[in-house]
Amino acid sequence: MNIAVDIVAQPRLGKTFYPCSGHRLQPQPLVLIHGWGADSQIWGDLPQQLSEWADVITLDLPGFGASEALQHYSADSMLQWMHRALPDQSLLLGLSLGGMLCHRYAATYPQRVSGLILLSSNRQFVADAGYQSAMPQADFDGFLHSWQNDPNSCLKRFASLQAQGDRQQRQLIRQLRAMQVNMDPQAAEALLGLLGQLNNHQQCPPLPSLSLFGGQDALVPPEAARQSTNSVVIEGAAHLPHLSAPQQVVDQIYGFLDRQRYQLDKPAVAESFGRAASSYDESAKLQHRIGEQLLSHRSSQTQPAPDSIVDLGCGTGYHSIQLQRQYPEAAVLGVDISPGMLAYARATYSHTNLQWLCGDAENLSLASQSQALIFSNFALQWCPCLDTLAAELYRVLQPKGQLVMAVPGPATLSELRQAWAQVDDLVHINRFASLHQWQRALATAGFSAIELTSEPIVENHGSVRELLLELKNVGAHNNNAGKSRAITGKQRLKALYNAYENYRLPNGELPATWEIISGVVSK
Repeated sequence: MNIAVDIVAQPRLGKTFYPCSGHRLQPQPLVLIHGWGADSQIWGDLPQQLSEWADVITLDLPGFGASEALQHYSADSMLQWMHRALPDQSLLLGLSLGGMLCHRYAATYPQRVSGLILLSSNRQFVADAGYQSAMPQADFDGFLHSWQNDPNSCLKRFASLQAQGDRQQRQLIRQLRAMQVNMDPQAAEALLGLLGQLNNHQQCPPLPSLSLFGGQDALVPPEAARQSTNSVVIEGAAHLPHLSAPQQVVDQIYGFLDRQRYQLDKPAVAESFGRAASSYDESAKLQHRIGEQLLSHRSSQTQPAPDSIVDLGCGTGYHSIQLQRQYPEAAVLGVDISPGMLAYARATYSHTNLQWLCGDAENLSLASQSQALIFSNFALQWCPCLDTLAAELYRVLQPKGQLVMAVPGPATLSELRQAWAQVDDLVHINRFASLHQWQRALATAGFSAIELTSEPIVENHGSVRELLLELKNVGAHNNNAGKSRAITGKQRLKALYNAYENYRLPNGELPATWEIISGVVSK
């Protein structure tokens, strides 16, 4: 690596665009931001590989590559620079310092970031008394002093540190030292100082995220992975796993992008159910039948009558009033994310003592240990993060309190899912968590007894149109990120109807399978 001290006629922004060349998984552009001591060359073939599933942009940090240096470097000035340089909406992928800046940017401008992928990026680069999973302060000070004395020698040492311990160590060192990186020396020193100061222990908003670490990284200790959610350690790799283990990194990123197609838009979910409030009870025959079975099972238990009950995802209040009648001494609170549903429930049961609250099951405005029973029927499947949800339910329940729940499982509407798969490769059916995933999340939250079972139930319909209308009338719309933005046309619907014909029964009806995960969970 060589330092170009005289930078002339340099474009203001070093930005390269790689248009999506294959099957698009990500609607927003995927922006790659490199780390210290490099420019966008450091990504190797990764931008081209990722452009198979998304538009990809590589961005040179200011003072590196083709990006003009800033007059002043600080966390705030870098955030302002990123705000100007980045699209209005993007998914960010940051390497090392680039990842730390992406994390800070997502925390500051959450509405502009659809997701976050961090590669070899720590919460803080330099250790202190409160955080030891980082580079010791003395080592960092020595590195900074080395830069100030002899930048070129320092960069050679940095190449060795990035490759140290990697199974491809020698090849990586040669590759890094052969790169001709254009960097402003003052900018490089300023960003090196910022690297030592950044502290990202503040929580990001609940964004989809993935953190990748090298198992032999000499700059970011693998122990840092334990401090990060949704983290993966790539064994045999050091600080640059995308160069030494490219297929593993690409596979992890592909899996992340594919999962984001099923990312739910909660405001859209709330709006869909609000529109369906008046038609819900007439069409939700299966849902009501399952809910009544839950109530019957709970009443058959030799448990004390609860004094406080939450009907979580209460919808029209259909089961809220049943809970009040079954436990007349209890205070029953109906909670739903949809203001439209709550307005309907409030008007329908205005003559009762039922109380209502608009809220998100993953972030309830309820006191800790305040509820003896949480009843939830066909609602919790709309919560994308099971760990967050389970922890919140555990927090709200009293000691020995119970969660009585039913949700659809992954085999739900399998015929419809497979028929759509013959038409196109877009997302049409929500992805539901499995029994094992529910058990794991609830156990991790601390629940002591988890008595959940999975049961298939087949509902028959005269036509596909009848099934789709029933789903529409209960508000179960497709609110996933990977859905088509266009209205489903007649030709595609005709293709769907034809594909579903493969499942027609001898009696002339069309089956729709539901996997029902239900039972009682005790704190």
